[in-house]
This record gives sequence, structure tokens and C-alpha cells, in this order.
Amino acid sequence: MEPLVGGSPETSMSPETVTTALEAETNERILTFIRPTDTGNVKANSTSGPSSSNSSAADLIACSEDLLTEIFLRLPVISLIQLTSVSKQWNLFIKSSSFCLLRNPNPDPPSGLFFEGWDARYKYHYVPMDFGNLVNRPPFTTLRFDSGSIKILQSCNGLLLCANDFQKYYVYNPTTNRFTTLPQLNNFNPDGICCMTLAFDSSKSSHYKVVCNYMYRVMMIEIYSSESGKWKISNESTDDLVDLDRGVYGHNAIHWMSFPNRLVYLKLDSEQLHYIDIDTPDTTVYGTILDEFLAESREGMLLVVRCCRFRRLNVYEIKKDYSEWSIKYHVDLEEVIRVYPSMLTRLGLHFMVQSLVLGGREEDSFIVLELPGKLIQYKFVVNTISQLRDFTTESRRCVHGGFFPKTIFQLSDFTRENRRFINGSCFHFIPSLAGV
Repeated sequence: MEPLVGGSPETSMSPETVTTALEAETNERILTFIRPTDTGNVKANSTSGPSSSNSSAADLIACSEDLLTEIFLRLPVISLIQLTSVSKQWNLFIKSSSFCLLRNPNPDPPSGLFFEGWDARYKYHYVPMDFGNLVNRPPFTTLRFDSGSIKILQSCNGLLLCANDFQKYYVYNPTTNRFTTLPQLNNFNPDGICCMTLAFDSSKSSHYKVVCNYMYRVMMIEIYSSESGKWKISNESTDDLVDLDRGVYGHNAIHWMSFPNRLVYLKLDSEQLHYIDIDTPDTTVYGTILDEFLAESREGMLLVVRCCRFRRLNVYEIKKDYSEWSIKYHVDLEEVIRVYPSMLTRLGLHFMVQSLVLGGREEDSFIVLELPGKLIQYKFVVNTISQLRDFTTESRRCVHGGFFPKTIFQLSDFTRENRRFINGSCFHFIPSLAGV
């Protein structure tokens, strides 16, 4: 594991105080941790009753690992990163493997989105999604781990899969500012194209895997494990119809869309490939699906299908056992059209699904849509719209679209050849203490 040389999100997002509440039976103690003074002292104020003293509370916090664990497990990851600067003891405790194992099964929701910008090569724009305003500034705008510029390939539960211009690949945690360099493939071909997908779920393991598809006589698969630190050649091989650059991890499997209307998935435990038809009313009535968005749900995998004729999105779910497709949501777009009428043209609706996030409650679930010049959050259950970014106010060049002018297509442009531009280059930022 290698530290990133340069600015750290720990220093760029540290407030002066962090306050949290710890409930104990019928009373509540409010603990405010104050940044150390120049002398390096740690101050803690506690109010649990009229007879409480600052010194006793500070001693209690400093000496009780159980109490620290109880408090820190209730804090968001960004707050924990900020608290590592309070003292050496807290820094070691928060970054310890024992605490990370306790904290990792409780991932935070996405705090924001990274978009690859059109204004500079491999420059990333950060769009916060306003979960308590914990992150007001981007953790980075460009990445430079090694020689060459760094490009984000995928985000997965707090980790980013990246690559440079020389086909070196990295797994990076933007929260802890750490990265690791992946070893060379067994059948490395400098002239070939590798399509990689990251698989990580902190609730199941502290380790991650990377699946690579590449052409070597046939379409081959290699699997990297962070536990072994090695690539392993799989006995399976994919066909050339799989949309390789859009793999999605979920429920211990990598999923790809295959043309036409087929879901391909690789189970990581058995390392076996499976193929299943996408049997939904949209495929039955309208034929080939040319625009889709794949995401993980708690019960299985979600498929978001554009249904422009009815001005809505249909969200289908397939269970973990891949037994059947069922409708999960009908996302009515009429309210969005009313607020943003410019998305409606004589050729149809101009928009793209950039993200789908399922909240802890149904009413907290939302989709992120890119419209011509706008990026919005739509909570479709409660029918509320929030504008995340207005591109047209940032640059005159944005009037033709968002970060990617190429992504705003006419309906006649939704073909297999340009599908790779649709719903692409958007990555979640999920605060995480996971090691790489």
C-alpha cells in the first residue's frame, strides 16, 4: 500500500470542531471534540449533568477504548478522518485494522459524484449530493500516482479503480488518500485493450477483487485478489458481444450487459459465467433495449430502462438467484419535464441516467439525471427535484450539454456503437476507511 504524494483530503476538509451525541439509556451526553492547540493538548467538553467536569470527561475519553469505539462507530467516515488529527492515539485507533473491521460493515451513502471533465484531460469535477454537507470541497480534481495522467475506470463501495497512460492499474481510496499498484497480468499484451471491473463489499470482506477481460486469441478473463496479491487465469471466456467496459459489481458477481437483451454475470466464488435473457415487458413489446443502466439493489440487481414513449423510466429487479425479472419502480418524468421543459424536443426527451441510489427508506431513493446543461436529483417516490449543478453558469462551452457534450444524443443516435458514451464517466464518492 502506497501513500499518495500531494494534498490530502484529511487536511482540506477539517473543521475546527466535531460534535456528536451518545445516548445512554434515558440521558444524552453531548461530546464536542476541539482541535488541538499549539501545545498539542486535546480538549474535550462533556455535559451529562450539573456535576460533570471537563477533566474527568477528557480522562474518560482518552483512556476508555470501549467508549471511543462506541462513539466513533456512530460517526460518519469523513468525521473520523478529521478526528485522526486530534491526537496520535486517536489516529492509530481509527486507522487500526480492528476498528476498521467493526466500521466497514456500515458503509456511508454516497457523498457526491465525480465526473470526468471535457475542459481538460483526466480532470474531475466533484458534485456533492448534500448528505449533511460533510464534504464541501472535492477530495481531488486530478490524480497523479505515478508517471502519466490517471483516469478513473470505476467506483465500487468507496474504492476507485484507476489506470494511467501506460496501462498500469491502481486501486485508490480517496478518503484515506492511499493507493496500491496492481501487478502485471499473466498474459499481458501492451498493444491489447484490458477492460477491468472492481469488486468490493466491506460487509463481506476487507479484501477486494479485480476482474479483467482481454483478447488473447479469445476473450479471456483474469481475476486479481488483494488477499493473494496475484492474478489468476480463469477457465471461463466471454464472447465479443458483452459490453466489457461497463461491468457492475453486486452480490459477489460481476455483471455485464450483452447485445441484444442479455445479462452476463461471473460468480466470483465459483468463477463461472452465466447468461440470462432480459425478459421484461420492454423487451417483449419494444424489442432491443438500446439504453439501459445497471445497478445493485439489496435484493438483487436493478435494470433501469428508458421508456420515452410514456415519458418514464422503468426499473426492473432480478432476484439474487436470477430467477425472474419484476417491476420495481415506474419513474414518472412528467414533473421533471414540467420544471425543465428544455429536455423535451420534437425528437423526444433529452436526458441520461447518471446514478441510481436506494436510500434506507423508500422515500430517500433517487436518481441523478443529466439534462442539457443541468444535473438534477429526482426523489421519484416523493416527487421532489433538486438541482445539483447548472453547467451553463460555469462555462459558455456548456450550453451544448453537460460535462460531456457527446452524451446528449438525439433518439436516432441511440445505437450499439455509441452506447459506451451513455450513462458513462460518473463515479460515486463513498467515504470509506477500507485498506487497499
